[in-house]
Amino acid sequence: MVVMTHLHRDHVGWNLSAQGTKFVPTFPNARYWMSETDWKACHDADVQPARFPNAPSCVWPLEQLGLIEFMRGEHAITRELTAVPTPGHTPGHVSILITSGNERALVLGDAAHSPVQIENPDWVSRADMDPDLTRQTRRALIERLDREQILVAAGHFEAPGFGRIVRLEGRRYWRGL
Repeated sequence: MVVMTHLHRDHVGWNLSAQGTKFVPTFPNARYWMSETDWKACHDADVQPARFPNAPSCVWPLEQLGLIEFMRGEHAITRELTAVPTPGHTPGHVSILITSGNERALVLGDAAHSPVQIENPDWVSRADMDPDLTRQTRRALIERLDREQILVAAGHFEAPGFGRIVRLEGRRYWRGL
């Protein structure tokens, strides 16, 4: 399984490689899971060239190869993996909730790009396609991560990228592990 939080170039560039005029999947025995909403967005002629520039070579050929699994809304991928909609960065952005026994962790994707956005959830990146929705999503997500004490795996945060949301004097902060 290859599960994509969204279809921006830095998250899909390794899906396929070109061999002559053919595309070959990096993981030929895998199914490639993605948001159906992002799939549609990366085909939108008004959006695709600027926001999904490598979709024609890194995402679209997966359909012809018959390797795509679409996720719609909150989607149980397995008993342990659930795609949780976290739209704003892209229309169909998802974060991945991992559950094992009583423990949970969330793969953040690009719902936040920096620990400073935990303290200031209204700060958006120029890569966020819908800044207002990004702010709403991020505030709700941070509230949930704090309230439920869910471990976070944040790929764009400083290594190791694992941590928790903590409160100090009524404010929320990132605490790396």
